[in-house]
Amino acid sequence: MNSKGKCIEYYFDSKNFTKEELIKNIEEAKLEFPNKKVEPNLFLNEWGVYILKIHFKDKIEYVSNLKEKRKNKKVLLLTEKNRKTSEKRTSLLNRKYGQYKETREYKPI
Repeated sequence: MNSKGKCIEYYFDSKNFTKEELIKNIEEAKLEFPNKKVEPNLFLNEWGVYILKIHFKDKIEYVSNLKEKRKNKKVLLLTEKNRKTSEKRTSLLNRKYGQYKETREYKPI
């Protein structure tokens, strides 16, 4: 997970706690911080102790990710627009004077 940012660790003995109780503790820990974005991580270490790490999402990092996505979307839209205009330019430059569009249809006047 993230090495930066805030983190809370809970330790549980594997002999005293079952998997269901640990899942319940994870839900309780999420309820302690209702306004924060949390990422819980549960694992068993080599000594038989369950470690529950709760990483908090940083608001600044979250907002910067949103800004980056928005910027990438704008760049894609601009490149698409530039590609379309360049195709129009090349089609206009490749035309010859007095050339008509071929429709291959005969329409009487």
